[in-house]
Amino acid sequence: MADVAHPIDEPNTWTADDLPAPDDLRHRFDAAMVDEVRLAAEMALAAGRPHHEWRKSDFPLPLTADLLDRAHADVEDGRGFTLVAGWPVDDHAYDVNVAAYAIIASHIGEIVIQNFEGEWVVDVRDDQKPYSHTSRGYQSNALLPFHTDGADISGLLGLGEAATGGETVLVSSTEVYNTIAAERPDLMPILARGFYHHRRRQHPEGENPLSAERIPVFAFHGGLLHCCYNRNPIEWVAHEGMTLSDEDVEALDAFDAVLARPELQARLRIAKGEMLFFNNFTALHSRTTFADDAQHRRHLVRLWLEDPASKRLGEGLLDLYVPGTSRYVAAG
Repeated sequence: MADVAHPIDEPNTWTADDLPAPDDLRHRFDAAMVDEVRLAAEMALAAGRPHHEWRKSDFPLPLTADLLDRAHADVEDGRGFTLVAGWPVDDHAYDVNVAAYAIIASHIGEIVIQNFEGEWVVDVRDDQKPYSHTSRGYQSNALLPFHTDGADISGLLGLGEAATGGETVLVSSTEVYNTIAAERPDLMPILARGFYHHRRRQHPEGENPLSAERIPVFAFHGGLLHCCYNRNPIEWVAHEGMTLSDEDVEALDAFDAVLARPELQARLRIAKGEMLFFNNFTALHSRTTFADDAQHRRHLVRLWLEDPASKRLGEGLLDLYVPGTSRYVAAG
């Protein structure tokens, strides 16, 4: 655990007032960039290799690469998230849209598997499945409390917007760390120790339904904060007979109370043709509840990415959902 007397001072430590106006957050394609990416997508699909084998070196994109380098810098060295806008999804079939998105994502990281069922590309929409310890939140329209995803980086491509609701909300993990360290330093050892998580049937039959070890909320690798948090699986350990202590609940309540402060939240509505990428170690995210209608259906496409060149290469949550696939190797 870092010295809590010295707050983290990095570009990814921000409040809502620190961020530029929404339009200034976006990197926008021009028409020539769209044509370049479309041609690359069509050629990649014709070649027949799966998306997760695609690499940045396969797609030099001379017209678009500088924009994507700046987007990657936002995620790795900047505020911890970026928006790439202006892809004309209505002009293309689903497979071309996803291929274009995967090519763009290859300049941010490498696509990794997302669940025990073996999906590399996940459609995020209301499939009318309840959000519980036996399912994943992307299959429902429910409110998703603040959490981090399994991989280093998450990507979301907007293919459709809900009639109402469905905002994505981001909070800086380093700002949360600084706030709790300043206001409730007594809770930091509990958050650094972490919690067992329910694995939500994302494991072979007969294996322990809980994580083998506690997963720290705040951990430091290479001197850099790595935040891993999802309260629902922490509480769902009760389905397996495990209970949280009063001190555990107090720490979780305090953590969530900080996340709930409006001044810490960046609220985004991912429009058609926009791609949001965020670093799961430095940004927590939430989704507000939403409703579709006959003309409007919220539909995002999610990719999980790992960046082997990142300075943040600590342990994440990927092994919780897809055992043995994380690139993290503990030292010693």
